[in-house]
Amino acid sequence: MTRPEPLPDTWYSRDLLVLREVARAFGDDPTTTRVDVRAVATALDMDEAAVAAIGETLIDAGFAEGRGTDWGLAFFSKVTAAGRREVGQWPSPDTAADRLMAALEAAVANAPTEEAKSRAKRILEGFRSASRDFIVDVASGVVTGQISGG
Repeated sequence: MTRPEPLPDTWYSRDLLVLREVARAFGDDPTTTRVDVRAVATALDMDEAAVAAIGETLIDAGFAEGRGTDWGLAFFSKVTAAGRREVGQWPSPDTAADRLMAALEAAVANAPTEEAKSRAKRILEGFRSASRDFIVDVASGVVTGQISGG
C-alpha cells in the first residue's frame, strides 16, 4: 500500500497567520486583556467564523487561550509561552538560529572594511555549510545558557 499524498498545508497558509496577528495585537499594548476574533478577521481580511475555528485549533494546540459563546470563539485572552516562541516573540532555538544567520548576513553587508567583510563572510559560510541541526544546537546552547560569551 502506498502512502497517500499529504493534505494541503494549513499551518503556514492560515493558522500561523492568525497566531501572529493575535500575538501582534497583544504585543502592541502590554495592557491588552483580550483580542476580539472580529478584529483579527478584519486585520487579516478573513471570514470571522474561519478565524474562530482556527482560534479553537490554536487553543487546543496550546498556543493561545480564549473564551467563546454558544456560537464559537469570541475573543483571545492570551498568547501562551509556546505561542510566543512560535511567532518569535520569545527565544527558542529555531528563532535564535534564524536571528544568528540574519545577524551574520548583516555583519557581511555592513562590514566597515574589506578585511572585516572577508572575516564575516568566512564565518557565515562556515555556518551555512553546517547542518541546520548544528546551527539550532549552537543557538539552543546560547538561549539556555549552556554556551555563554563570558
